[in-house]
Amino acid sequence: EPVHSVKDVIKLLKKGNENRSTAATEMNAHSSRSHMVLSVSVSCGVTREDPTKGTLYLVDLAGSERVRESGVERANLKEATQINKSLSALGNVIPW
Repeated sequence: EPVHSVKDVIKLLKKGNENRSTAATEMNAHSSRSHMVLSVSVSCGVTREDPTKGTLYLVDLAGSERVRESGVERANLKEATQINKSLSALGNVIPW
């Protein structure tokens, strides 16, 4: 969604945070259960010249917690397992 001011960015971030899923665990009262990616594309330049463009990606990953220590059960246990699996997969494609 295009934005044109800092106020627009903050409004969009708030909207994204409202749609995020969280759950309480024994390790964290507001553990994030979803990933969020914010891409910021910027274009600037001088008239009659090709603009300079760039994209910044900000990524907030769902919380990875040790299942045994977090005290999650049933549906939350399955969810925690899937989060940990997705983070492991991400670690396989990002060079450290």
